[in-house]
Amino acid sequence: MEAASTSQPAWTIQSLARGLKLLELIAEQPEGCNAKWLSKVSGINLSTCYHLLNTLDVAGYVEKDRQTQNYVLTYKVSYLSNLIQSRKILPRKISTLAHTLVQKTGETAYVATWENGEVVVSHIAESDQAVKVRSLYVGYRDHAFVRALGKAILAHVTAAELMAYRAAHVPVRRTEHSHVDWDDIQAELQRTRERGYSLDLEEFELGVCCIGAPIFRFDGAIWGAMSISMPSSRYNPADETTVAYLRGEAYAASLSLGYQTTARKEERDV
Repeated sequence: MEAASTSQPAWTIQSLARGLKLLELIAEQPEGCNAKWLSKVSGINLSTCYHLLNTLDVAGYVEKDRQTQNYVLTYKVSYLSNLIQSRKILPRKISTLAHTLVQKTGETAYVATWENGEVVVSHIAESDQAVKVRSLYVGYRDHAFVRALGKAILAHVTAAELMAYRAAHVPVRRTEHSHVDWDDIQAELQRTRERGYSLDLEEFELGVCCIGAPIFRFDGAIWGAMSISMPSSRYNPADETTVAYLRGEAYAASLSLGYQTTARKEERDV
C-alpha cells in the first residue's frame, strides 16, 4: 500500500487527487504517455496507476492508443474547458475583429485579456494555412514574459501590477531565444510601449514568431491584447503592412470598448 501524501490535507480524497495529477501529466505530453512513465514521474504505484487510468478511461476522460499503448486525453476534457470559457463572454466585436485579422494576414490570431492580474488567452481564430502555437489554448496563462500577447499587456500595466506579476510568475526560459533577465524584460517592455506593438521571435516556441498589440479600456487602462503567429520563415521584420493590420484591428477593439486616445491615463511609475 502506498504511503499517504504529506502534501495534501487530511480531508482530501487521495485517489481523486492522484487521478487529476495523471490527467495533468498526460495533458503535457503531445503524443500521450504510457502507464510506466506516468507511474515513474508521478510517484504513484504502477498497479494503482493502472486502476486510476482504467477509471478515467471508463469515465471517458482518457483513451489508450492500441498501437503505441499511450494514454491520451479525450475531447471530454476540452468539453469541460469550453463550458468554463463559454461563461467568460468575449465581446462579439472583438472576436469578429480577430477573424477579420485572420482574413487580412492569413495568420492565426489570438486575443488575451488582463484578468485579476493574469494574462489569459481568451480567443483563438485559426487560419487554414497558418501555423498554430501548439502549447497555447483558450485559458492558457503562463510564460507571459516571452509571449507577444503577454508583452503587449505587461508593457501597459502599472508598476505595482508588473511587480506583483513578476513575484507570482518568475520568468522562465522556454527556448534559447527567450529573454528572462529582468533588465532585458524591462527594456523589451519599454520598446513595446514606444513602438506600439510587441514581438516574440521564437522566444516561446522554436520556429514560431508572433506580433502583439495592446487593447485598452474606456478609461485608458489595459484590457488585453491581440496577436498573430507565423512560422519564422514567414516573418519579415520589414513587413509594415502586417503590423499595421494588427495594430488597426487592436485599435478598433479598443474603440469598441469606449477607448479615447485623449482620455488615456498613464499610471506607470516609470
